[in-house]
Amino acid sequence: MKKVFAFALVFALGTTALFAQEVTDEQFDKFAKAFQTVQQENNKAQMEMVAVIEEEGLTAERFNTIHQASIDLNTESDATAKEKKQHQAALSKLEAKNEKLQAQMEEKIKASGLSMEKYQEIFQLVQTDPEMQQKLMERFQGQGQQGQGQK
Repeated sequence: MKKVFAFALVFALGTTALFAQEVTDEQFDKFAKAFQTVQQENNKAQMEMVAVIEEEGLTAERFNTIHQASIDLNTESDATAKEKKQHQAALSKLEAKNEKLQAQMEEKIKASGLSMEKYQEIFQLVQTDPEMQQKLMERFQGQGQQGQGQK
């Protein structure tokens, strides 16, 4: 599935103090659960966004091309007037949908027992620390084995 340019819901909302405090195992477990939920919701959201674009008569790839040209002053768009209108209609719907999705993601993160700030802090650590990345992968592998009754 192609990702919709400018609307991927990757939850790296700003930067926080990366080394503010150590991450406990309990916090990391909560993060891993929330991260997995956010990833699943992100995948669903991307499919929904592609559907919105297609309802307006464009492919996701064409939407991305037109969108890139609309925000890059150095790129001239080859979009027709009809495509520009379709792009704008889809963009309006996507922006409204994106706001709702952001709020839903924040609710899911908070429901996991983490603040947005702590989630973002751990997310940044995982992005920059190979040991944290390995730890996250191990958590996911452990969950998969538990789900299969092997652990």
